[in-house]
Amino acid sequence: MSDTDAFGDDDRLRQLIDRLPAMVAYWDDDLRNVVANEAHRQFFGRTPAEIRGMHITELLVGDLGEASLPYVYAAMAGEDQIFEKSLTDHSGVTRHVQASYLPDVVDGQVRGLYVQVADVTARVEAERARDDAQRLFEISMDHAPFGKAVFTTDGQALYINSALRELLGIQPHEETVLNYYDGVHPDDCAVAEQDWRELLSGSVDQIATEVRYVRGDGAVIWVHRAAVLAPRAHGGADVVIAQLQDVTVRKGIEVELAHRAVTDPLTGLHNRHALVARIAEHRTAHPGDCVAALFIDLDGFKKVNDSHGHAAGDAVLEAAAGRLAGAVVSPNAVYRLGGDEFVVLVVGDVSASVVEQLAQDVGVAVSGTYPVEGGEVTLTASVGWARSRTADAAELIRDADIDMYRHKARRRQGDERLSSTEIVARDGE
Repeated sequence: MSDTDAFGDDDRLRQLIDRLPAMVAYWDDDLRNVVANEAHRQFFGRTPAEIRGMHITELLVGDLGEASLPYVYAAMAGEDQIFEKSLTDHSGVTRHVQASYLPDVVDGQVRGLYVQVADVTARVEAERARDDAQRLFEISMDHAPFGKAVFTTDGQALYINSALRELLGIQPHEETVLNYYDGVHPDDCAVAEQDWRELLSGSVDQIATEVRYVRGDGAVIWVHRAAVLAPRAHGGADVVIAQLQDVTVRKGIEVELAHRAVTDPLTGLHNRHALVARIAEHRTAHPGDCVAALFIDLDGFKKVNDSHGHAAGDAVLEAAAGRLAGAVVSPNAVYRLGGDEFVVLVVGDVSASVVEQLAQDVGVAVSGTYPVEGGEVTLTASVGWARSRTADAAELIRDADIDMYRHKARRRQGDERLSSTEIVARDGE
């Protein structure tokens, strides 16, 4: 007889159940053990031989008995018992188990009890970690101060938080199916579409842009929108996680600061910085084109401040600025350099005859009487101009300024033969 034949079926069965990772046992109708596998050793600290013949209450003692014996008695009453429990083994280690207590029913009578107990600690802890992460995600989303959303790659929102609802003007209980583009201002849709394409194509790892949104109440707001692609994050499918923040106030401040940087606060005209930038931009956009600058100075303005005070002087400057702006047509523009000095930048037709005529028109517009508290003052203007195809802003302004002072000096010397580039009205100087 071969060794294989000598190895009987009972031995094979014993070897089989001992190799199972789950505890497997059979208990007779008196609840005494008939067979138990090797897996019991790890949980109970007893060998199968030590357990054999033992009453089940001798094995399930203390808290373990309180947790398990009700299921044992219910199974012996003929009811299948399948449950999960957290049990403590002989070493004091808490294990999560999935147990099956199945009655052995013969001719309607329970003859014994089949028991299988599998250690599912790893699975339960993984599920708890997943559930905790899910709860933390939901809590962080719901309590985030910024709008947050999760989108499918088709652009449909799987989840939006309450902050995003508030940002977009969606009522708390309003049923809505939100798309990635919903609410985006029509003028900014192209930017949003490009962001989406780049993100899904993988050409960028994340997007961060500022676009306008139209709220549910019709208000237009600026929104900083950041988004990343999360591969296989939703049931194996890619999703886009987005965060949206209302930056309308900041954008307004930035616009105001940018406006102040290039605007004269008294007159509302553009200032020297704006003039320098405009000339540089024009040189870049139209290389080789000729530009001209008119330099305007209010003759006798110092007397206004001295006789009537600086408040009166400021009022006169504001009025003069208004007259200048009314005499100059776009694309030409008026700038205040400071004090009573103004510049008109000419970028359209800059032929000598046109610039001369504009200088006369500007001088006439500014010269005249201005109301002040308790009366009025009469002022005139000296105007000089310069043209160039290559000069930078500083050179152009300097040349026009020199030309203006040349005319002013001639007038002070009593030269009554005024050129067409000089507009002077007598003011007592």
